[in-house]
Formats: sequence, structure tokens, C-alpha cells
Amino acid sequence: MKTTLEVDEQLLNEAKQILGASTIRETVEKSLQAVVRQRALHELADSFGAYEFDLTVEDLKKQRHARPRKRSVSR
Repeated sequence: MKTTLEVDEQLLNEAKQILGASTIRETVEKSLQAVVRQRALHELADSFGAYEFDLTVEDLKKQRHARPRKRSVSR
């Protein structure tokens, strides 16, 4: 579909850089895909509902430090 519209050039260039797009068309398509994906993620998160946790911030910090750290693989 062909459409003509006015777009904030600075915003377009920033989005282009962030998305790693090389053309205006690619920028717009990647932006639209990101919006659709974001909505799907929100809907998925909403479908899980809310959970109550009885953990404090300190409990979470202890658990984080108790996990084994991932070792980087040397090649």
C-alpha cells in the first residue's frame, strides 16, 4: 500500500538508528512490528493475572546472590 504522510524527520532518523533499518520503509515496518509485538506481550502478561509474593527486597537479594554465576565460554 502506498501512503503519503508527514513525519518528524528527527524522530524517524532516531527510530531508524535504533532499529538498525536502512530505509524509511524498513523503519516504518519494524516500528509497526514492535508495536504489535508489544501489545501481544502485554496481552500475554495480562492473561497470567496477578500473583502475590511474600518476599521482601532483602529476600530477593539473597536469592540473587545464592544463584551460581554463569561462566563465559572461551573460544
